[in-house]
Amino acid sequence: MEEAMQIALFLGVPVSEVMKHAGIKDIDGVPVSILLAAFIDENGTLQGLSEPRPLPQSVIDKAKLAVGSNYDKRIIAAQVRASSGPLSIWDDAVLLFSHTDYVEPPAIGSLSICRVRGGKQILAKVERARKTGEASVISPAGKIEDAILETATPVIALIP
Repeated sequence: MEEAMQIALFLGVPVSEVMKHAGIKDIDGVPVSILLAAFIDENGTLQGLSEPRPLPQSVIDKAKLAVGSNYDKRIIAAQVRASSGPLSIWDDAVLLFSHTDYVEPPAIGSLSICRVRGGKQILAKVERARKTGEASVISPAGKIEDAILETATPVIALIP
């Protein structure tokens, strides 16, 4: 993989192009599709896109390197769109996460994508969570809030 990255850098092409010409479909031999499905506003609220869009190949290449070849869940991407506020330093960055139907244990203590009661999805650090769904989350502005979590999955990677 390191050699493929060096060749791609030398040729000025995406790593996937080098891998394709080497006869490899993807890092782990299976094509992985990462679609941009949402954006995150300056308050940390996720807004779903009406139709998911493919990411630029350069972002997909970085995402695959960040995630690694042994990650077996479907990856979802959300783009930060924050011209002001605490998330403005991540404006245009892409966060990767996976779909979940519950509060994943690794989400506790981590920056996570959370769905709170009522269906609203937010980006927050899950400070603590109980089996009943009651949780304390820290918003991007640093405010600690109590919430009832329906789901929470940790952010896998941030691609600037």
